[in-house]
Amino acid sequence: MTICIGALFKWNYAQPGQPLDLGPAAIAISDRMITAGAGDIEYEPLQRKMWFPSDRIVVMIAGDYTVHSQAIKETSKQIRNNPGVGPYEVAKVLGANIQAIVRKQAEDLILAPIGLNTDTFLAQQKEMSEHVASALTAQLQDFVGPDVRALVVGIDNLSSHLYEIDGHGTVRCYDDVGFAAIGIGASHANSVMTQNGYYNNLSLAPALAVAYTAKKAAETAPGVGTNTDIQIILRGGGFPIWHGVQDRLSFLYAEYANKRSAIAMEAVQKLQEFINAPENSSTPTVSQTAASARTVGTGNREEAGCSPSTGTEDKTDAAEPDETKPA
Repeated sequence: MTICIGALFKWNYAQPGQPLDLGPAAIAISDRMITAGAGDIEYEPLQRKMWFPSDRIVVMIAGDYTVHSQAIKETSKQIRNNPGVGPYEVAKVLGANIQAIVRKQAEDLILAPIGLNTDTFLAQQKEMSEHVASALTAQLQDFVGPDVRALVVGIDNLSSHLYEIDGHGTVRCYDDVGFAAIGIGASHANSVMTQNGYYNNLSLAPALAVAYTAKKAAETAPGVGTNTDIQIILRGGGFPIWHGVQDRLSFLYAEYANKRSAIAMEAVQKLQEFINAPENSSTPTVSQTAASARTVGTGNREEAGCSPSTGTEDKTDAAEPDETKPA
């Protein structure tokens, strides 16, 4: 129950008066909605829902907060002594920890009640009947853990990167796509990004405008929060978007939304005026259209040689065979 959006763009690193120097940059946008347990806990606290493994990497999460909390703590321990860790390394470690948590949940639910864990099950598998071993294996393989996903957004010395991690711990790269979204509002956000032809070579203003519009569209989905946090990531590190820029962005979006609604209403009104115009009075009514459809249907049946009243073959116009002539 949330929305998180990652988007890659290009930043001009040139000093004033110097030639254009476009380089890697990224945007991370999320609400603050948190879901825990079976979904019975859902609220939007006064804190950002982002984790910063380094000053150039942001991790955003969607789904069961308790799973993410445990996975992030384990990941933080494992990368603590690697200050130069990159986005892909973070994604791999975090994915492996999510996978381990889900596997432990399956073990607790399926194996623990019969006095087994993963290690003992593997060790004793050959001693079990084929039916029991197969049944337990199938249950473990079919186990569906909590629906958790994460986005890792960041840059290294060469380029910007965007990775999605699913509930199985699988890592997918969206560098070439240029954007990705997770959470219940993801379909709404992805629709806006694709309709606007988003790609990873946009500059900040158009990238920010499309990504923010995508987040606002996602708010129509149930469970998406209205608070919006925006993190900009550059070569020198990441930082929350400038306060004045976010305020202006919010104002311009509201202005755009109002104008869009007004244009839509105007288009509907013009269509109604066209329909009501005297010169268009010959437009068929619903009853006329239905009558025309019945006439067309009858015509088709007559052409097929059927009587419209009985549906039987009409032979009145058919030539009778001349039995006096030899075959």
